[in-house]
Amino acid sequence: MRSIAFLYSSEGTGHKAAAENLKEWFLENGSENTAMCLDVLEVLPSWLRGTVSKGYLLIARHAPWIWGRFYWGSDKPSVQASVFDHIHSLLCSIYLPMIEDLVSSSGAEAVVFTHYFGASLFASRNRLKIPVFYVNTDFVTHRFQRSPVFSASFTASEAALEQYRIDGIGNVFNTGIPVSKKYSSPISKKTARERLGLDMDKKTVLVTGGGIGAGPVIDVTYSLAEEKDIQTLVVCGNNSQLYKKLSLKYSSNENIRIMSFVDNMPEYYCASDLAVMKPGGLSLSEALSAKLPLLLLEPIPGQEQLNMDLLCGSNAARRLKDISRTSEEVLEILGNDLVLDRMTEGIELFSRPRAAEDILEIITRYK
Repeated sequence: MRSIAFLYSSEGTGHKAAAENLKEWFLENGSENTAMCLDVLEVLPSWLRGTVSKGYLLIARHAPWIWGRFYWGSDKPSVQASVFDHIHSLLCSIYLPMIEDLVSSSGAEAVVFTHYFGASLFASRNRLKIPVFYVNTDFVTHRFQRSPVFSASFTASEAALEQYRIDGIGNVFNTGIPVSKKYSSPISKKTARERLGLDMDKKTVLVTGGGIGAGPVIDVTYSLAEEKDIQTLVVCGNNSQLYKKLSLKYSSNENIRIMSFVDNMPEYYCASDLAVMKPGGLSLSEALSAKLPLLLLEPIPGQEQLNMDLLCGSNAARRLKDISRTSEEVLEILGNDLVLDRMTEGIELFSRPRAAEDILEIITRYK
């Protein structure tokens, strides 16, 4: 198999990153390989595309409870779920042919979806023509993502596998969430701190609200700034307002480093002793690849809540109990070898830096 189409939706950042990571690994696996990476929302009218992608960002940042209502309400048979299914089917009947034409013209021999929009309907319409696969980007799945029509599906936990089993769906593999190849070869803490110009002796904490910069990053940073023995690295992602606020406030504080979007995240993970972060599936998978202890921020209801519950229940992470005591909670974890040992054991269950390679190895068996 020399050509694959990777399809995602620009709702948030994780689905796109997963598709691009798979493409990256695939192209590096063979000089003759070709790939298309397509945002399925690109075929929608601009006003509708903007409503979906920007609407999600606004809800996630300012009214996450709305997303929670949608997620939980649509994950089981209900009037709300039926209405959404009808709207989804209607949109697909109009725009799916455009996606099919783009895939056909690319010469793809397989299609991989990392978002549910159009995925199962595309597979139903084309399963006799081309193998279609689904890659989950969270540790627990939603009913929109589970379908028997896919040639194979890929999950990131035993809990997700069980969801598929309950639905009677086979050919599902627990591979992990695909991260970039640069996470597969972590560097030492010493080397990472040298490259970033960090103090070698201070406890180092990474704070991030994910690609969209959501969550109480400001309050967390305020708490950590009060502790002189902690150097704090804050990555604001694509949230320019958050970056401006924090940059102005901590411009003269040598213990606080504020960044917007960075392209060398592996160095920041490797340089850190612990990360305080949102429980998004892709971000978590990156941090877990570096075997980094995690203190998780209040999640967006839905997939982030499920991610956090699973990882905390497996000792791979802890939930931040009190934002105003972030520095104390960080030091409690880092100062307790027993807690760190348990977290290390839990992290091993989910650390899959070569997930993309494993997924592609299975996909390329299909003809």
